[in-house]
Amino acid sequence: MAASDTRHPYPFDRAVPTAIPPLYEELRETERVAPITMATGDPGFLVTRYEDVRFVLSDPRFSVRQDLPGAPRLTEMTFESVMTTDPPVHTRLRRLLSRDFTARRIERMRPRLEEIAEGLLDEMEKKGAPADIVESFAVPFPITVICELLGVPMVDVARFRGWADTMVSLTGYSMEDWTAARDALESYLDGLVVAKRENPGPDLLSALVATAAEENELTDHDVRSLSLILLLAGYEPASNQLGSSVLTLLRFPDRLAELRRDPGLLPSAVEELMRYAPAGDGALFRVTLEDVTIGDTHIPANSAVLASTQAANWDPRRFDDPTGLRLDRPDNQHTALGHGIHFCLGAALARVELQVAIGALLRRFPRLALATDESGLRWSSPGSMLSGFAEIPVTW
Repeated sequence: MAASDTRHPYPFDRAVPTAIPPLYEELRETERVAPITMATGDPGFLVTRYEDVRFVLSDPRFSVRQDLPGAPRLTEMTFESVMTTDPPVHTRLRRLLSRDFTARRIERMRPRLEEIAEGLLDEMEKKGAPADIVESFAVPFPITVICELLGVPMVDVARFRGWADTMVSLTGYSMEDWTAARDALESYLDGLVVAKRENPGPDLLSALVATAAEENELTDHDVRSLSLILLLAGYEPASNQLGSSVLTLLRFPDRLAELRRDPGLLPSAVEELMRYAPAGDGALFRVTLEDVTIGDTHIPANSAVLASTQAANWDPRRFDDPTGLRLDRPDNQHTALGHGIHFCLGAALARVELQVAIGALLRRFPRLALATDESGLRWSSPGSMLSGFAEIPVTW
């Protein structure tokens, strides 16, 4: 079916925070390639089927760059990073980062992650129930982890969090506010790069600074850009995913009991929670470098295409019972962490964080339950593609 003449305003309203927008499911069945109008007023196309999403995210004719001349934009609020560049620049930066940011390094951090999780749960238990799992655990846990990993002083976390919340917004802040947050964070990171050069430590930022000194192809600007995307991706998406995952388990008491009985399910449960739990909008932006056809829809060069990873993860063409939560789901090749050459740089960290955090939470609080009606839960940042919950009150 070709794209219709009706352009749907994007981003879509999410009436129920714990489910993807119903329009995604409708379009997946009725409009394989749906015309949309983005927050900038620019036109674009949306794909929602699993096979089409993976195609868009892996085919080199789709660029991640939003600075291409005359190309439509998802937002005017953009910044340069490894995730907004195409090969060969992307290939160079990713290779240099991968040298230090490895799955082995992340796995070595697991004992420290467990210490951080237990310490936060100690504080939450000491203050007593009810507690807000977002502010007590889902936010401070990934912030502490990514700041320790990079070597960001914990005293600066509050400032960093404010800048990050502003930068991931599509419509929640003015252009002036967004630019001020970006400039402040970039200036802060420039200072941190200088400090790490003078006083290196065992952290990732020090390792990147050392790599820059050894490799003529890695500049201080590159180090700042890599650090910025790691900080942003290591905080808000991780925080939202953790909060959404905990809430999802509380909504499915049978699955929660299953996981308590068999903690060995935790790795596959984490994969299923990433597939199932919608922690934000989950549509990835691309621009066509030449004419492309999807199904029977012709998409001209220099067109915006959004690939909805969440709609793909609920596609019945790929997943049996996609709206059901199956903690032992086999062959769970979801798209929550992306696909193709821009597959999430922090995938290993995200998985270990979720395994550690959920495991610690379930061990500590065997009677964990929501302390409010689910209908009262609300988004923290409605204008953000990465919106999480403002609060999730729990008792135990």
